[in-house]
Amino acid sequence: MLKEFKTKDLQGKLKYILEKLSEIFIAIMIIIFPLCVDSTGFFKILECKYKYFLGISVTYISLNIIILLYFLIFYKINYFKQIKFSKIQIAVMLFWVINVISCLFSPYFNEYNLFIGVGRGEGLINITLYCFIFLFITLFGKFEKRYILYFSISSIILNTIAILQYIGFNPLNMYQDGIGTHNVSFMITIGNIAFISAMFCILLTVSVIAFIFLEEPKTHKIIHFLSAFMGFFIFIIINVLGGRVAFLGIVLLLFPFIITNSKRLSRAILIFVSILAGLLINIIINPEYHYNIGKLQLYFQFNGITFMFCIVCIVLVFLAYVLSKRNFDLSKNKKLIIGMYLSVILIGVMALTFVFFGNFESGILYEVNGLLHGNFDDTFGTYRVFLWRRAFTLLDEHALIGTGPDTFAIRFMDRYTDDVIALGEGQVSINDTAANVYITMLINIGIIGLISYLIFIFLQLQKGLKNKNSHSFVLLMAIVCYLIQDLFNLWVVIVTPIFWVLMAIHYLSIQDRRDDTKEKNYNK
Repeated sequence: MLKEFKTKDLQGKLKYILEKLSEIFIAIMIIIFPLCVDSTGFFKILECKYKYFLGISVTYISLNIIILLYFLIFYKINYFKQIKFSKIQIAVMLFWVINVISCLFSPYFNEYNLFIGVGRGEGLINITLYCFIFLFITLFGKFEKRYILYFSISSIILNTIAILQYIGFNPLNMYQDGIGTHNVSFMITIGNIAFISAMFCILLTVSVIAFIFLEEPKTHKIIHFLSAFMGFFIFIIINVLGGRVAFLGIVLLLFPFIITNSKRLSRAILIFVSILAGLLINIIINPEYHYNIGKLQLYFQFNGITFMFCIVCIVLVFLAYVLSKRNFDLSKNKKLIIGMYLSVILIGVMALTFVFFGNFESGILYEVNGLLHGNFDDTFGTYRVFLWRRAFTLLDEHALIGTGPDTFAIRFMDRYTDDVIALGEGQVSINDTAANVYITMLINIGIIGLISYLIFIFLQLQKGLKNKNSHSFVLLMAIVCYLIQDLFNLWVVIVTPIFWVLMAIHYLSIQDRRDDTKEKNYNK
């Protein structure tokens, strides 16, 4: 009997150690990893992030293995005896195995280093680490509500750096020779604005949904709100279409559940006010960079437009206050919710009809009009159509398992270098992805590989919807937002590891039985 108690005590101790180790790793990845840079600034930021991620993730995985072996050898505690792998965990292992097979049987295996990768460093090493950190967190971690706060804290820190950069400062010496001190194409400690947008799809979605939907202490609400205010100020400045589409998708998904509840509507209005306030501040400070003298000037102004913005913000804040004192909730009315979704769809159809018959000379509406009429011009979508059309033709070879992780550049440039030169008017640029995660994955690891990834994602979304609670819902929406922007972006070690950590935390949250505050309003 004494031995049995001792064994249970040791098992509990092992479980506690593994949970704390996972918590430390989660905190580092969400808050510290995005800040990791070296003395080269933006010049070698990809290489820098790769090294930091490699060090952090390998350390985390190794420590888990060492601890498990220690308890197995010295105390005969086999932790895996009590583990039953879920369908989601099996799916991620299957995804990893297919990547391994695709890599080892690649026709380029002996010619190129497919472990690191040919384009963005997204070779088998990174894929392995993504899958393994997901497995280790979901096997050994425990969900904590403070994880959601970590995302907003990270957002505030990153956006503080971005705002300082925007008004002419250079924290962490990111801007160096060749990259101006006021270049909004590269910001924060992330780099390319497309990657910043991808990061914001995680950070800002968590902050906004947590602020609107969660019942939390005021200090937490303030942190989420501050994250949203600062984040959207920068997001509007970088102006990335893929991110805007992703956020619009989340707004349309949640609109019926927000507008039918007074508390949520009140908070949503405050978020909208924060966005307007960010626009107002940008108009007032009116920064302008003079390239001839290499200096930034702030031309402060307060005109009729700024006055109008102030009035609108005041009115909306008052409306939010009035709504916060009301207590109506119609979100349980299924017929009303379905009707609102049908209305959104109808409005969408009407908008597309207007664009179809409209006459536009340039811009996004001109491109959508062209696509609706079957005009797939190579320049549409910032040349994404050029990539997408040609990428699909690569499936005539190695369609099932592809040619290995991160081999898109080899296949695409081998066949379409002349097209790239023609499009660039004599200039050659290396296209190492299809600017679409799913199409890139289709070429790299084939139809089987893409299907395995989509099954992994589908199982998460299905389980998340079935077992969602107030906190898992926040994380689920961030996952959906990121998945939408993946239609226009690429995997890169600067951001992608945080997405995998997000998915792992979401998995833990739907397994957590301590959260008894389920939001029945949107569970049904």
